[in-house]
Amino acid sequence: MGQLIKVEATPLGRVALFSTDRSITGQDGVSVIPGDRQGDDPPHDLAGRLFGADQQIDHVHVLSNTVAVRRKQSWDEEAVGRAAGVIANLFIHYGETEAPETDEFERLRTENYNATLSHIRAHNDDLWVIQVTPDQPIDPFQPGQYTTLALGYWEPRADEAHDVLKPDQDQKMARRSYSVSSSMIDESGALLPPHTPDVEFYIVKVKPGQEEIPALTPRLFMKKEGDRLYMGHKFTGHYTLEGVEPTDNIVFLSTGTGEAPQNAMIAELLRRDHQGRILDVVCVRYKSDLAYTRQHAVLVDRYPKYRYVTITTREPENEGEKVYIQDLISSGRIEEELGAPLDPERTHVFLCGNPAMIGLPKWTEDGLEFPETLGVCQQLHELGFVIDHRKERGNVHYEEYWTDR
Repeated sequence: MGQLIKVEATPLGRVALFSTDRSITGQDGVSVIPGDRQGDDPPHDLAGRLFGADQQIDHVHVLSNTVAVRRKQSWDEEAVGRAAGVIANLFIHYGETEAPETDEFERLRTENYNATLSHIRAHNDDLWVIQVTPDQPIDPFQPGQYTTLALGYWEPRADEAHDVLKPDQDQKMARRSYSVSSSMIDESGALLPPHTPDVEFYIVKVKPGQEEIPALTPRLFMKKEGDRLYMGHKFTGHYTLEGVEPTDNIVFLSTGTGEAPQNAMIAELLRRDHQGRILDVVCVRYKSDLAYTRQHAVLVDRYPKYRYVTITTREPENEGEKVYIQDLISSGRIEEELGAPLDPERTHVFLCGNPAMIGLPKWTEDGLEFPETLGVCQQLHELGFVIDHRKERGNVHYEEYWTDR
């Protein structure tokens, strides 16, 4: 117990056979249908998990190292992966007490991890603000830059998805780049200093999709304060305040956790006593997807040149009247909130989040080729703004920050 089960799946119409690398029952098989009285043994526990994961499943038969699962409908790739994940994780979660750690896992953690998860602010079940304390001090970095977080593939997942791993990948780490976020004020409402011992990140738990099985965040959301992980010591990226003059107006536009690097840059601008206007617009699905609203409210009250605007797309009042960031630009509301025109001569715009919102073009010999769906880059280009491209710095800056892992 305590280790992943290796699973091979063979779907055959409505029935799928899952072969495992260890026996779950003896030579007397166990058959279970929904509504059967559940036992506390592994096959009944497994059947209950499968029924909970997929309501289409109507029969489970476990015999030794083979699990036969029947659905009301034929199997598709997503359903196979979900069932395989349930079977693979059975012994990690099975039993009333935590599965014992193995010496091998501890060895891998000692060899690979270099930081501690020092604080978790769980805004909701799928959205965390975390602070990571590195074992060794890190060099100062610029607001807006990013680094890497990682956990081993040997760590348990918070979902029932099944990782398809290459040979020996179970001893490697799942990595993902994250822009550094920032809690902008302390408990008294004062701006935090620019470089603190802890590094903050704004993390959403990514759920398995039909094509992608996220590797890192389902493992991260199994962690608690004091647990170990890996954090890169190299902070990099061109999504910074380079080139911004003290009197320039600045517009930050983001979706979801794309707000993270904007927070760090806003805090830096306010520490500098920036003289231009600062507008921060965040678009999310629900109000509950906003984890920094209280801090921004304090800043808005304290700094007259700063504005924080949020819009949602899936609250009941949005039905039939969804408004996106692109709509705020075309309607002129961005200029109203900024209190000044979108003048490319004295305005910088920072974009972070959904690539469809950003609408990054392709640079061709004939000019810029924009996506079919209207994005902010095209809107600003038509207003005379210049988009960053390679080493050429414009006044539209972007970070394609998206939840693919």
